[in-house]
Amino acid sequence: MNRSPLVIAATVAGLALALGFRPQAGTTTAANAAALTTGNAHVSGAQTVVGSDQALAGGLGDIQVKVTAANGKLVSVGMAKMNLHGPQSAQISNTVIPQLQQQTMASNGGPIHAVSGATYTSKAYATSLQAALDQLKGGPNAALATSNGNGRVIQPQGGGERD
Repeated sequence: MNRSPLVIAATVAGLALALGFRPQAGTTTAANAAALTTGNAHVSGAQTVVGSDQALAGGLGDIQVKVTAANGKLVSVGMAKMNLHGPQSAQISNTVIPQLQQQTMASNGGPIHAVSGATYTSKAYATSLQAALDQLKGGPNAALATSNGNGRVIQPQGGGERD
């Protein structure tokens, strides 16, 4: 019995299904922003600001950083919004965002480095972070409001342009 026509038909059907797959309109993977917060946002006299909404290159979604500062120091950094399209983008961002938040806390809002393999996410995070820091004008948190270079996130050594 010749199986060639059956194998060819099954291959064509599988390929057509794979190429025709489209996620349902409006479907996004929204990360739990509360779970993605580093530090303690409940500090007396703290000031909380939200950065600009930044689209991830390639239509992968959008993110928005939220920071809380008191007495010239960041006390927490989190995500006000994190809408991600597709499982790969969600997987990368759920791994990368905590790393970027740790860098932000460690540098007290200073320049951060892009995470290798997640350049789009790193750049969007850094731009939103800088927009949030720029809102900290006057008062005890004014020192954080200087341009920290986060709009031009520092590239990792050997980092790629993929997300």
